[in-house]
Amino acid sequence: MQVFKVFCKVTNKHKSQFLIYVIIYLFIAIAMSRSIQESKVMEFDKVSLKVAVENEDQGELGKGLVSYLKGNNQIKKIPAGTEALKDAMYYQEIDYVLVIPQDFTEQFAAGTGEELLEGTAVPGSSTASLIENEIRQYLDTVEMYLAAGINASRAVELSAADMKREAEVNFLEENDSQPLSSGFYFFQYVPYVFLVIMILGLGAVMKTFRDKDLSARNKCSAMSFLQQNVQIILGCILFTLAVFAFFMAMAFCLYRTYMCSIQGLLSAVNALVFSICAASIAWFCVQFVRSMPELNVLSNIFSLSFSFLGGVFVSLELMSEGVQKAAKFIPSYWYVIANREIQKVESFAQAGSIYQLYLVVLVFALAFFAAGLLVNRMKLRTV
Repeated sequence: MQVFKVFCKVTNKHKSQFLIYVIIYLFIAIAMSRSIQESKVMEFDKVSLKVAVENEDQGELGKGLVSYLKGNNQIKKIPAGTEALKDAMYYQEIDYVLVIPQDFTEQFAAGTGEELLEGTAVPGSSTASLIENEIRQYLDTVEMYLAAGINASRAVELSAADMKREAEVNFLEENDSQPLSSGFYFFQYVPYVFLVIMILGLGAVMKTFRDKDLSARNKCSAMSFLQQNVQIILGCILFTLAVFAFFMAMAFCLYRTYMCSIQGLLSAVNALVFSICAASIAWFCVQFVRSMPELNVLSNIFSLSFSFLGGVFVSLELMSEGVQKAAKFIPSYWYVIANREIQKVESFAQAGSIYQLYLVVLVFALAFFAAGLLVNRMKLRTV
């Protein structure tokens, strides 16, 4: 097993490069899963502002407006003195200052009260538009009841009840609106790291054995050509399985609940299928390189282009129709589609379309392997 031992020594020589890409992958996967989930949690939360109110109105409308603002915001007293007020706004102890003048209820009923409201906010701050929009909505509701002939006290009461109602949101595409698990984002970026590691790892080994002097010495050795290739193939298979097993072990440690589910098992199979495709791409790439720098360039070209065009780094919904059509000729596109469809599956009986996507990726693997054989045969003829 001399050839296999050399295979292991060459891969061990490049372990530092593999570790760098593993760290990058983990950082991207974990950071993206946490940031996206946090943004989904916060997306529909109400914003609570610190509003300083001075109510000089003795009528029902002034009290009702303060009560309404208190429901969504923190009501504070206006600091005494101009300098104290400026300091409070500068240090963000107060977001907005509202002064409700005397006789505001009577003047608003007469149609001129809204113009008498005095509001102050930090210049350029978005809080002014937020709180002013709340005030405008409340006053518009009160004005509607007053126009219908209802007295101010009753209009304030009805408006308060109306403003407590919340609109029900229904998504047009319910499945797409459901939050995705952290395991989804872990497997989302697998094509990038698998392509880099396979091209650098397997490519470095294959390039070593394809060296002109080493190849000539191997041909003169007592070991047959068949035995040499069997050991190289065995090394490639074990390297591919080792990379796959390493990432699945990380996935199990980070997302144990997900990995023990149907989605986790299907995602693992999806990653295994793509690892085979990545190994075939590595075999194809090594036919065109003569040095390690060239291999590094090809690993970046294939991993980044396949990741961006295939929907790994950029969501497919953000791509134009033409780009999406072109992406169908990239194996990572079908991997990403399978990764999304897996999240909708509740039983293996529903995974029929996912098995077809696995098959498409395997066809790409066969195509790259055959293309590599063709290029290799053409190069041997020209030697």
